Amino acid sequence: MLLNCMLIKNKRNEIFFGFSIIASILLIPLIINISTSSFNSDNSLSPSPASGDNFDILDFWDSEIERVNNTPLNIVYGNNRTIEHSITYSNKIYDLHAQDISFTSPNWVGAQPQNLTLHGVLLYPDIIKSSNPGALCMHGLNGKVEDAFDLAIPYLEKGFIVLCHSHPGHGKSDGAEPESGNLYYEGAYNESAHFYLTLCGAIQGLRLLENLPLVNNSQIMVTGKSYGGLNAMWLAGIAGERIAGVTAYIAIGDIAKNLLHPDKLIFWLLGKNAREIPESYLTNQLLRFDPIYYLKSTKLPPIMWQIGTNDDFFHYSSIKGTFDAVQHNSKFLQIFPNDHHGFPGFEGSSKFFIDFILNDGPLPPKINITNTYKTQDIRGDNLRIALILNSSEEIDSIQIVYRYSDIIGTCWEQKNLIKTDGIYWEGEISPTIFSSHLDYYIIINLKNMTNVWFSSEIFSAGMMRTNLTIPFVIIISIIVAIPLVLSIRRKFQKIDETTFEERSKEKHKLIFEISLIFILDFVYYISIILPWIVYESGDISFNHIYFFNNLYTWKLNFGEIAPYLTIIFFIASIINSQLNFISLRLSAITKLIYPLLLLVFISLTPFISGALDPSSLVSNFGITFPGIGPFLMIIAAILLFFVGRWERRNKIALGLVVKKSISWHKYRKRISKKYELFRQRTRPKRK
Repeated sequence: MLLNCMLIKNKRNEIFFGFSIIASILLIPLIINISTSSFNSDNSLSPSPASGDNFDILDFWDSEIERVNNTPLNIVYGNNRTIEHSITYSNKIYDLHAQDISFTSPNWVGAQPQNLTLHGVLLYPDIIKSSNPGALCMHGLNGKVEDAFDLAIPYLEKGFIVLCHSHPGHGKSDGAEPESGNLYYEGAYNESAHFYLTLCGAIQGLRLLENLPLVNNSQIMVTGKSYGGLNAMWLAGIAGERIAGVTAYIAIGDIAKNLLHPDKLIFWLLGKNAREIPESYLTNQLLRFDPIYYLKSTKLPPIMWQIGTNDDFFHYSSIKGTFDAVQHNSKFLQIFPNDHHGFPGFEGSSKFFIDFILNDGPLPPKINITNTYKTQDIRGDNLRIALILNSSEEIDSIQIVYRYSDIIGTCWEQKNLIKTDGIYWEGEISPTIFSSHLDYYIIINLKNMTNVWFSSEIFSAGMMRTNLTIPFVIIISIIVAIPLVLSIRRKFQKIDETTFEERSKEKHKLIFEISLIFILDFVYYISIILPWIVYESGDISFNHIYFFNNLYTWKLNFGEIAPYLTIIFFIASIINSQLNFISLRLSAITKLIYPLLLLVFISLTPFISGALDPSSLVSNFGITFPGIGPFLMIIAAILLFFVGRWERRNKIALGLVVKKSISWHKYRKRISKKYELFRQRTRPKRK
């Protein structure tokens, strides 16, 4: 009777520990989801438009621009030369006809020297006419002149004379280097902000093009990437009557909304985290450099933005505020799904935009979403979308690009809409496994044109509820539970084969062992929500959730497998947890590989980025270093390995496994014999 009770109790223990491990594995995604939600909602900044003292940056520049216009350009032309340039995203090589040039730009008010010398190059098209369009192309923060050449190629191919210059404090140009103290500036804007210096440089660059005899002043366009894109928007707001069109690459406004996302690298540049930035920042500094206050200008020319959904500096939720700030209808978007702060394939739409502005080309297509509504079926909510498309060009296809924003590791996916009648198109998005907020936008691909497409703003469909969650969890639980419980049960059965005196003691050891495995496995996976990469400047930290949502979804690097990488990670985790009860030491070793590889990569980042090079501008913003996450994973895996060794010793002591001793003498003799045979075979035969 006593023996039966003990057996029943032991079986209960087996089931209890089996389901404990299962519960921990299945709860990890839920814990991560909760942590992600609280992380995203924890902020100290309001996204509401700043009001402050009713300061108007456009009024400020109406008078301040005279200071810049009164600064002599002092243009100095250098040697003509040919620059071999390889396109970053295609490796296509161009021979650029270039001429070195320098000119003067104002320093901060009251600073010495009073003026700065900026250096750059003029790029000439293959065929130069008596009157050519002109383009000002500006590089990004911490960049150099050559970084703007990719942007210049479409303009050169359209016959433009292009000016690329180094911002103040960059390359060979004079001026204060960018650093947190002059980006998160606390003095007067025109006395301490690096934004002011670069905008003055952009104004002078525009003036230089206007002074070139070969440039048609009515056909000057402005473009820039990142920091250069911000400058393009600022310049268009205050001197738009002198600009035919502007394109901002990987740069948008509505900075207050961007600051609601603590993992954006704008904090790295400002050197402040959300908790450190006071409300006065929104009502003072931000009014002077957030592009949305410049884009309200009545002088603003036609404008196009090209940006990725996963931009590392600008959150996609800011696109709408930036787009809506423009008061006219000549505004266009090209939003790249799953792309980061830099992307390939932008030149087709850029040339289309240039032709629209200067060559009476067709108008980019206009999207009018006429109806969105939800329907319910047995699976949950379905989103139906109907739209009208006005386009003078033939349409190849229309897609809806969407993402379930609350589900970890989901990519932006694309689905074709169906043409129902003439200009009318319809489509539907079905529910997914978990309930989530849904964001979406529309892409229009033009027919018979290489890589020419435009997009709508990004919209929110609100919460999409699903009825698939419970069945999914039940099925996964059963799939996980059966082999796991059987593995644990097998361990208890092996102990039952030992003598009665040892049985109770060894079962207690086994319970202790399973408890340790449970705890260390939990510690291993809880590291996912802890910091993995930490930035010295701005108190930014990336946890592994950031990897799931950004790095894992990077289709440019991982291709079509990207949407499944997070799923693969969790499947591998479940399999590895099963392996804990089959071969714990092997499981521990496999657990070590992943964090060790990432730790090496993270540790090399400061060397790759140039943060350790004092001559690099990146060094002004401090280094990055590994957080606690990978170290905790490694420690947990090592401890699991030692638990595995302890487990094996117990089995050997009980006679459940035979200890395999290695005879080094026999092993040496075997190697020597094989070596001698090899020598005999390779020895040349005597004639």
